[in-house]
Formats: sequence, structure tokens, C-alpha cells
Amino acid sequence: MKKFKFKINGSSYEVSVNEIEKDVAEIEVNGTPFIVQIERPNTTATLAVKAPGKVEPVAMPVKTPSVASVQSPLPGVIMKIMVRKDQAVKRGDILLTIESMKMENNIMAEKDAVIKAVYVQTGQSVMQGDVLIDLE
Repeated sequence: MKKFKFKINGSSYEVSVNEIEKDVAEIEVNGTPFIVQIERPNTTATLAVKAPGKVEPVAMPVKTPSVASVQSPLPGVIMKIMVRKDQAVKRGDILLTIESMKMENNIMAEKDAVIKAVYVQTGQSVMQGDVLIDLE
């Protein structure tokens, strides 16, 4: 198995290439499995996503960190989101829960604020440093 790290439009992705047989590869992107077809025109390898069944990739918004952004402190999966846009929160309120290494980690507000935007959804994989929530 080979592992790669990609940064696309400011978002980080961990990709594992598990198996390649002829022109079909089994890969995982941030823990989500995919089967891809490798096209080899003119000796240049490109990957085209082949439908893996019921697994669908989640489109991640392009977002760069700001002073009032809450970023993921570690890679994991979003388990619960306790806030919504325009909701007022106080310092210490739990914003969301991330599961990482079989442990649930609460992400709390570091100051009194209003939720400006929520960029993640339950079940979504995130990497360390990904922007999760913007505060005003």
C-alpha cells in the first residue's frame, strides 16, 4: 500500500492506494473507499472515478482560515454538530464532536460569538487544520 498527501484548493487529502490490478485501482481518500479506472493515453496516467456503489464523495467548500475560524485540531470524522448558522454561543460551549482514533473529542468555542458559517456535516472526514466553523 502506498500513501500520498494532496492539497487541492487549500484542503488536504490523505490518499492510500491499496491495490492496482491492470487498469483498476482500489484507493481510499480520507478513509472513504473508491474504485478508479486508470487511463493511460500516450504514457500519461490519469485517474477517472468509477462509481463504487453507494459511496458518494462529499464536496468540500474552498475555505481559507481566518482569525475567527474554528479549525480541526486533528484528523477524524464529524460525529455531532451542536450549532447552526446565526446561533449565539458562549465561551466553552460545545460546537461539534470529532471521532479520532476511536475517541470522541469535543470542539468548544474559545470566545463568545455568533456562528457565521458551518462548513462540515455529520459523517464527513476532516483533516487537521480544515476549517470547520466561522465565528463573528
